[in-house]
This record gives sequence, C-alpha cells and structure tokens, in this order.
Amino acid sequence: MAGFVAIEGLDGVGKSTIMNRLAERFSGHAMSTPGPALRSGRPAILEAFAHDELAKALFYAASVSSEGRHARSLVERGEWVFMDRYWASTLAYAKARGVSADLGALSKSLPQPDITILLVLDEPERQRRLSARGATAEDMETLDPGFRECVLEELRSHADISVDVTSFTAEALSVELEQRIRQLPFCLSDRPE
Repeated sequence: MAGFVAIEGLDGVGKSTIMNRLAERFSGHAMSTPGPALRSGRPAILEAFAHDELAKALFYAASVSSEGRHARSLVERGEWVFMDRYWASTLAYAKARGVSADLGALSKSLPQPDITILLVLDEPERQRRLSARGATAEDMETLDPGFRECVLEELRSHADISVDVTSFTAEALSVELEQRIRQLPFCLSDRPE
C-alpha cells in the first residue's frame, strides 16, 4: 500500500527539502504545485493576473486538480507521492489575499491527500532563511504578521499532523516523519506480519 502526502507550510520552512527526503525514504515521487509543465510559465501567469486574486487562486486550483489526479494515479499503482504544497495552500493564500469566492466547494471535486503535514518554523529563523535564499515577492507577503497568521490558521485547519521543525535537522525530521506516516491507518497493510 502507498499514500499521497501533502507537505504544507510557509515559504522557507523546508518543505521542498523534506518532501525530497521523504520521497527518497519511501522510494516515491516528489511532486509540487504547480507541476513542471506550468512552473516556468508561472511568473507570466501571475503577472497577467496581478489585478485579480481570484484568477490567481483558480490558476493554483487548476494546478492542484492536475497534479492531484496524477498523484492519485501513482498511488493507485502502489507508489508513494509527496507533494510540496497542495489544496490547503491554495485555500490559505487565497483567503489571506482577500478572495471571498467559495473555493472550498471545489474540494469535493479534487483528489484528496491521504495525509497533510504542516511544517512550522520559528519566525526569526524562517526570515533568516528567506533572506539567505533571496526572498521572492510571494515570500515577502508572509512577512506581514496579519497575512502570515491568516495563512497559518487556514493551513492548521487542514493539517493532520503539525510539526515545529525549529529544533530538527533535515535528516532527523525526515526520520521522525517517516515513523509517523508509517504508523497511520492507511499504512498498516505495509507492515510485515
């Protein structure tokens, strides 16, 4: 048996690093939204929609639908999938940006992850990481305390597991999360007799 695991969190908390390590540990797939076909076009799309937050959210919703269906097909073949950002992020960022449309109504039509893991990090450390890597305009939004708390509140409401990663090394965190994932009900049939 395999599973579809969404890794959520603010920019700079280490989602991509942990997603890649977990994909290695489970011999699975590392994916993200938007997927590779849209990633290079994302800046142009976001610029074209700069005046319309709902259009941006719908772009991300379309990416979630496409990548989610691909992820679910891999899981049905018995392969693990670890997704860097998924539907919870789309909802959280849209809400923080003032989108009032009922995007949650789309949830029933989208493939759902088997588990959503929220990674949180001490804010000064997160900001240090953003500065070190060169923060993008989207990263900068999360420096506003009100925006950041709105995003985190929505992410928390969708998380099955929330982990403060501040005191973990990437390796220790990947070991911890592997153990926690393997203890979940959908993994029980993975265990040897």
